[in-house]
Amino acid sequence: MRLQAIVWFVLVAAFVLGLPILLGWGYGLLFVLVIVAAALATVSAWVIRRLSLTAAGRPFASVWARSLLGWTLTLGVLIAAPFYYLMVVTETRPATVPQVSLSNGSKRVVFQGMQHIGSEHFYQAVIYDVEKALSEGYVSYYEGVQTPTPESKAFFEKLSRELVGGSDLSGTYKSIGDVCGMKFQLDYFGLLEADKAEHPKRHLVADVDALELRAEYERLLREDPAFAKAHASDFQPKPAADDNAFMLQVVEWLKSGSPSQKVLGGVTCRGLFSLNQPDENAKPGPMQPVILDFRNRALARRIMQAPDDKIFITYGSAHLPGLVAELRKLDPKWAVGSVKWLRTVEAPEHIEGQLRGLQN
Repeated sequence: MRLQAIVWFVLVAAFVLGLPILLGWGYGLLFVLVIVAAALATVSAWVIRRLSLTAAGRPFASVWARSLLGWTLTLGVLIAAPFYYLMVVTETRPATVPQVSLSNGSKRVVFQGMQHIGSEHFYQAVIYDVEKALSEGYVSYYEGVQTPTPESKAFFEKLSRELVGGSDLSGTYKSIGDVCGMKFQLDYFGLLEADKAEHPKRHLVADVDALELRAEYERLLREDPAFAKAHASDFQPKPAADDNAFMLQVVEWLKSGSPSQKVLGGVTCRGLFSLNQPDENAKPGPMQPVILDFRNRALARRIMQAPDDKIFITYGSAHLPGLVAELRKLDPKWAVGSVKWLRTVEAPEHIEGQLRGLQN
């Protein structure tokens, strides 16, 4: 009896803790939960009365009601538990990116790892560091495949559809950022537009042209049989299940949801971002020779050939290992100096105070 009392106490306490999450999704979820619990309670009550002599002596309704309560509490806890887990993960295993200083004796490079979607604090810290570097005489290099002609733009949109199932990458990232309670990086880099207009030579999009990507892709198809085999079905119509339609539908649904649903959607999204950090031992993606390796070689050559001796780079974190390797191929003296880490994912902060002496 004592053990049963402890179990009931834990279930009730856990259910009460999870109740804000259940109510946050709406009363419809609670209604479905009770219906499912009632069905499970019916089966459970029948089995319990068949197997337990004590229960067999009690009315079916009594056993069913006790089972209904137990299943309702259990299902409520099971539904709420993942959301609390994702909250904890976001705080205890934060997603991070490095800021690494590199030097070969004559040039100094600061590589700031980036993430397309991140917290407001992260982008504020990055913009501060970029502006500080500019004030110290650095030139700022930015990531972004260039599409100056209709032909290059058409290929990049085609490549984007192949990689992520859509051509409007910025729109997709922005929509996901809104749902996650985070920001899209281009919204913050707009703060540098005034300095770009005043000092255009201090700001450089250092990435390749989309047509260069196409040329490298076609070269690999001709010269690398393994690459050609892996990409034999590229740019072919894909089944609907292979694209991001479902994810985008969820995003659109959450954007039109209630305030509490948006909060819970943000919790889920930030937790999944925190869990989905790159694995050092992960197998390279099929497009890595084009999307990463080729662009890393181009960036390394640009750094070495540039007259600038102080360069601040904002590129995706995945580029860092390959870039360092390519720089060392061109000059073995390249060495890693200081390293600091920036947190990219955290819950949006909402602070309110009270103004005193300013009543209307």
